[in-house]
Amino acid sequence: MLRLATFTLACLLGSGIASAGEICISLHHPAPQTDDQQALSELLDNVRPIAEDLPFLQETLQTEGTELCFSDQMNTALGYLDVEQNKIVISEAASQDLKSGILLHELRHLWQFTHAMCPTNSLSMKEYARATFALEADASAVSLLIAWHMKEQGQDAAWTALSNWASHTDIAAAFEETLLSTQDEELAVSYAFYQWYASDARKDRYYIEACSEYLDRQDAEHQIPRYGTLDTEFYESLCRLPDGRRYLCANPLEAKDN
Repeated sequence: MLRLATFTLACLLGSGIASAGEICISLHHPAPQTDDQQALSELLDNVRPIAEDLPFLQETLQTEGTELCFSDQMNTALGYLDVEQNKIVISEAASQDLKSGILLHELRHLWQFTHAMCPTNSLSMKEYARATFALEADASAVSLLIAWHMKEQGQDAAWTALSNWASHTDIAAAFEETLLSTQDEELAVSYAFYQWYASDARKDRYYIEACSEYLDRQDAEHQIPRYGTLDTEFYESLCRLPDGRRYLCANPLEAKDN
Protein backbone atom coordinates (compact mmCIF):
# COMPACT_ATOMS: atom_id res chain seq x y z
CA MET A 1 0.00 0.00 0.00
CA LEU A 2 1.13 3.55 -0.66
CA ARG A 3 0.19 6.28 1.75
CA LEU A 4 0.77 9.99 1.27
CA ALA A 5 3.85 9.98 3.48
CA THR A 6 5.25 6.50 2.98
CA PHE A 7 5.04 3.17 1.23
CA THR A 8 3.17 0.63 3.32
CA LEU A 9 3.17 -3.12 2.81
CA ALA A 10 0.32 -3.91 0.49
CA CYS A 11 -0.03 -7.66 0.67
CA LEU A 12 -0.72 -7.70 4.39
CA LEU A 13 -3.18 -4.93 5.03
CA GLY A 14 -6.91 -5.17 4.43
CA SER A 15 -8.11 -2.13 2.59
CA GLY A 16 -11.41 -1.52 4.32
CA ILE A 17 -12.34 0.70 1.38
CA ALA A 18 -15.64 0.37 -0.39
CA SER A 19 -15.62 -0.57 -4.06
CA ALA A 20 -18.31 1.94 -5.08
CA GLY A 21 -15.80 4.46 -6.46
CA GLU A 22 -13.68 1.96 -8.38
CA ILE A 23 -13.18 1.40 -12.09
CA CYS A 24 -11.45 -1.90 -12.91
CA ILE A 25 -10.11 -4.04 -15.73
CA SER A 26 -8.60 -7.51 -15.83
CA LEU A 27 -4.84 -7.51 -15.33
CA HIS A 28 -4.32 -10.41 -17.73
CA HIS A 29 -7.08 -9.79 -20.27
CA PRO A 30 -7.92 -6.06 -20.22
CA ALA A 31 -10.92 -5.15 -22.35
CA PRO A 32 -11.47 -1.41 -21.81
CA GLN A 33 -14.92 -0.07 -22.59
CA THR A 34 -14.77 3.37 -20.94
CA ASP A 35 -12.25 6.21 -20.90
CA ASP A 36 -11.19 5.33 -17.33
CA GLN A 37 -10.71 1.70 -18.27
CA GLN A 38 -8.70 2.82 -21.30
CA ALA A 39 -6.42 4.79 -18.95
CA LEU A 40 -5.90 1.65 -16.87
CA SER A 41 -5.14 -0.34 -19.99
CA GLU A 42 -2.58 2.28 -21.06
CA LEU A 43 -0.78 1.89 -17.71
CA LEU A 44 -0.42 -1.80 -18.46
CA ASP A 45 0.61 -1.11 -22.04
CA ASN A 46 3.50 1.00 -20.74
CA VAL A 47 4.79 -1.94 -18.70
CA ARG A 48 4.29 -4.80 -21.14
CA PRO A 49 7.26 -4.05 -23.48
CA ILE A 50 9.78 -4.22 -20.63
CA ALA A 51 8.10 -7.36 -19.27
CA GLU A 52 9.18 -9.31 -22.34
CA ASP A 53 12.73 -9.39 -20.92
CA LEU A 54 11.75 -9.82 -17.26
CA PRO A 55 10.20 -13.23 -16.43
CA PHE A 56 8.90 -12.18 -13.02
CA LEU A 57 7.03 -9.22 -14.47
CA GLN A 58 5.67 -11.19 -17.39
CA GLU A 59 4.47 -13.91 -15.03
CA THR A 60 2.82 -11.39 -12.73
CA LEU A 61 0.98 -9.61 -15.53
CA GLN A 62 -0.48 -12.97 -16.51
CA THR A 63 -1.96 -13.62 -13.07
CA GLU A 64 -5.47 -14.92 -13.65
CA GLY A 65 -8.39 -13.23 -11.93
CA THR A 66 -6.51 -10.18 -10.66
CA GLU A 67 -8.01 -6.78 -11.42
CA LEU A 68 -6.36 -3.40 -11.78
CA CYS A 69 -8.51 -0.54 -10.50
CA PHE A 70 -8.65 3.20 -10.09
CA SER A 71 -10.43 4.51 -7.00
CA ASP A 72 -11.58 7.98 -5.95
CA GLN A 73 -12.18 6.81 -2.35
CA MET A 74 -8.64 6.24 -1.14
CA ASN A 75 -8.46 8.77 1.69
CA THR A 76 -4.71 9.03 2.43
CA ALA A 77 -3.68 5.97 0.41
CA LEU A 78 -2.26 6.09 -3.10
CA GLY A 79 -2.28 2.39 -3.86
CA TYR A 80 -2.56 -1.08 -2.38
CA LEU A 81 -2.87 -4.76 -3.18
CA ASP A 82 -6.06 -6.28 -1.79
CA VAL A 83 -5.33 -9.99 -1.61
CA GLU A 84 -8.82 -10.90 -0.40
CA GLN A 85 -10.50 -9.31 -3.42
CA ASN A 86 -7.53 -10.04 -5.71
CA LYS A 87 -7.02 -6.54 -7.05
CA ILE A 88 -4.48 -3.75 -7.27
CA VAL A 89 -6.06 -0.38 -6.53
CA ILE A 90 -4.45 2.94 -7.45
CA SER A 91 -5.69 6.37 -6.43
CA GLU A 92 -7.33 8.35 -9.19
CA ALA A 93 -5.78 11.45 -7.59
CA ALA A 94 -2.18 10.34 -8.23
CA SER A 95 -0.35 11.89 -11.14
CA GLN A 96 -0.03 9.78 -14.28
CA ASP A 97 3.71 9.36 -13.72
CA LEU A 98 3.24 8.28 -10.13
CA LYS A 99 0.53 5.83 -11.14
CA SER A 100 3.16 4.07 -13.26
CA GLY A 101 5.52 3.85 -10.29
CA ILE A 102 2.75 2.64 -8.00
CA LEU A 103 1.84 -0.08 -10.48
CA LEU A 104 5.42 -1.40 -10.55
CA HIS A 105 5.56 -1.43 -6.75
CA GLU A 106 2.25 -3.25 -6.37
CA LEU A 107 3.06 -5.76 -9.11
CA ARG A 108 6.09 -6.76 -7.05
CA HIS A 109 3.84 -7.24 -4.04
CA LEU A 110 1.55 -9.39 -6.17
CA TRP A 111 4.54 -11.54 -7.11
CA GLN A 112 5.48 -11.83 -3.43
CA PHE A 113 1.97 -12.90 -2.54
CA THR A 114 1.61 -15.45 -5.33
CA HIS A 115 4.89 -17.01 -4.20
CA ALA A 116 3.64 -17.32 -0.60
CA MET A 117 6.11 -14.86 0.88
CA CYS A 118 3.66 -12.71 2.80
CA PRO A 119 3.81 -13.50 6.53
CA THR A 120 0.94 -14.74 8.65
CA ASN A 121 0.06 -14.62 12.33
CA SER A 122 1.82 -17.96 12.81
CA LEU A 123 4.91 -15.79 13.31
CA SER A 124 5.69 -13.83 16.41
CA MET A 125 4.78 -10.17 16.09
CA LYS A 126 8.45 -9.20 15.93
CA GLU A 127 9.13 -11.67 13.11
CA TYR A 128 6.00 -10.49 11.32
CA ALA A 129 7.36 -6.95 11.38
CA ARG A 130 10.75 -8.16 10.12
CA ALA A 131 9.06 -9.81 7.16
CA THR A 132 7.13 -6.61 6.51
CA PHE A 133 10.37 -4.64 6.36
CA ALA A 134 11.94 -7.11 3.94
CA LEU A 135 8.94 -7.24 1.62
CA GLU A 136 8.76 -3.47 1.41
CA ALA A 137 12.52 -3.09 0.92
CA ASP A 138 12.39 -5.64 -1.89
CA ALA A 139 9.37 -4.05 -3.59
CA SER A 140 11.02 -0.64 -3.40
CA ALA A 141 14.36 -1.83 -4.76
CA VAL A 142 12.98 -4.00 -7.56
CA SER A 143 10.43 -1.44 -8.72
CA LEU A 144 13.28 1.08 -9.02
CA LEU A 145 15.25 -1.36 -11.18
CA ILE A 146 12.30 -1.87 -13.51
CA ALA A 147 11.70 1.88 -13.65
CA TRP A 148 15.37 2.34 -14.56
CA HIS A 149 15.06 -0.17 -17.39
CA MET A 150 12.02 1.70 -18.65
CA LYS A 151 13.96 4.98 -18.48
CA GLU A 152 16.72 3.47 -20.59
CA GLN A 153 14.09 2.67 -23.21
CA GLY A 154 12.83 6.24 -23.26
CA GLN A 155 10.05 5.92 -20.66
CA ASP A 156 11.32 7.93 -17.71
CA ALA A 157 7.96 8.72 -16.05
CA ALA A 158 8.02 5.97 -13.42
CA TRP A 159 11.68 6.55 -12.52
CA THR A 160 11.19 10.29 -12.19
CA ALA A 161 8.11 9.87 -10.02
CA LEU A 162 9.65 7.26 -7.70
CA SER A 163 13.02 8.96 -7.38
CA ASN A 164 11.34 12.26 -6.48
CA TRP A 165 8.89 10.69 -4.04
CA ALA A 166 9.80 11.77 -0.50
CA SER A 167 9.79 8.27 0.98
CA HIS A 168 11.88 6.91 -1.92
CA THR A 169 14.40 9.66 -2.68
CA ASP A 170 17.23 8.20 -0.59
CA ILE A 171 16.58 4.66 -1.87
CA ALA A 172 16.60 5.81 -5.49
CA ALA A 173 19.79 7.79 -4.91
CA ALA A 174 21.54 4.74 -3.43
CA PHE A 175 20.41 2.64 -6.38
CA GLU A 176 21.47 5.17 -9.03
CA GLU A 177 24.83 6.00 -7.48
CA THR A 178 25.75 2.33 -7.13
CA LEU A 179 24.59 1.39 -10.62
CA LEU A 180 26.40 4.26 -12.32
CA SER A 181 29.64 3.62 -10.43
CA THR A 182 29.68 -0.17 -10.77
CA GLN A 183 27.40 -1.04 -13.72
CA ASP A 184 26.23 -3.93 -11.50
CA GLU A 185 22.44 -4.27 -11.25
CA GLU A 186 22.59 -6.92 -8.54
CA LEU A 187 24.73 -4.69 -6.35
CA ALA A 188 22.58 -1.62 -7.03
CA VAL A 189 19.40 -3.46 -6.00
CA SER A 190 21.16 -4.76 -2.87
CA TYR A 191 22.22 -1.22 -1.91
CA ALA A 192 18.66 0.00 -2.48
CA PHE A 193 17.31 -2.87 -0.34
CA TYR A 194 19.58 -2.00 2.57
CA GLN A 195 18.98 1.73 2.16
CA TRP A 196 15.32 1.09 2.98
CA TYR A 197 16.46 0.23 6.52
CA ALA A 198 18.60 3.36 6.86
CA SER A 199 15.71 5.56 7.97
CA ASP A 200 14.65 5.08 11.59
CA ALA A 201 11.47 7.02 10.90
CA ARG A 202 10.60 4.69 8.02
CA LYS A 203 11.20 1.60 10.15
CA ASP A 204 9.17 3.05 13.02
CA ARG A 205 6.19 3.79 10.77
CA TYR A 206 6.19 0.33 9.29
CA TYR A 207 6.67 -1.36 12.65
CA ILE A 208 3.66 0.41 14.09
CA GLU A 209 1.47 -0.40 11.09
CA ALA A 210 2.60 -4.02 10.88
CA CYS A 211 2.06 -4.61 14.59
CA SER A 212 -1.34 -2.92 14.56
CA GLU A 213 -2.46 -5.09 11.66
CA TYR A 214 -1.07 -8.19 13.37
CA LEU A 215 -2.90 -7.48 16.62
CA ASP A 216 -6.15 -6.54 14.88
CA ARG A 217 -6.19 -9.83 12.99
CA GLN A 218 -5.25 -11.77 16.10
CA ASP A 219 -8.16 -10.20 17.94
CA ALA A 220 -10.67 -10.58 15.09
CA GLU A 221 -9.84 -14.26 14.61
CA HIS A 222 -9.49 -15.00 18.34
CA GLN A 223 -5.99 -16.35 17.85
CA ILE A 224 -3.69 -17.28 20.66
CA PRO A 225 -0.24 -15.63 20.61
CA ARG A 226 2.20 -17.43 18.30
CA TYR A 227 5.98 -17.37 18.36
CA GLY A 228 7.06 -18.71 14.97
CA THR A 229 10.16 -17.49 13.19
CA LEU A 230 10.85 -16.76 9.54
CA ASP A 231 12.00 -19.68 7.43
CA THR A 232 15.76 -19.74 6.99
CA GLU A 233 15.27 -19.54 3.21
CA PHE A 234 12.94 -16.53 3.35
CA TYR A 235 15.47 -13.96 2.17
CA GLU A 236 16.94 -16.24 -0.49
CA SER A 237 13.48 -16.85 -1.96
CA LEU A 238 12.46 -13.20 -1.75
CA CYS A 239 15.50 -11.42 -3.12
CA ARG A 240 15.31 -12.19 -6.81
CA LEU A 241 15.88 -9.80 -9.68
CA PRO A 242 13.17 -9.52 -12.33
CA ASP A 243 15.14 -11.93 -14.54
CA GLY A 244 15.30 -14.54 -11.77
CA ARG A 245 18.88 -13.98 -10.60
CA ARG A 246 19.40 -13.66 -6.87
CA TYR A 247 20.61 -10.42 -5.34
CA LEU A 248 22.32 -10.23 -1.96
CA CYS A 249 20.05 -9.41 0.97
CA ALA A 250 19.60 -10.33 4.60
CA ASN A 251 18.13 -8.86 7.75
CA PRO A 252 20.45 -5.95 8.61
CA LEU A 253 18.86 -5.63 12.05
CA GLU A 254 19.84 -9.14 13.12
CA ALA A 255 23.28 -8.17 14.36
CA LYS A 256 21.76 -5.41 16.51
CA ASP A 257 19.19 -7.81 17.95
CA ASN A 258 21.92 -10.29 18.84
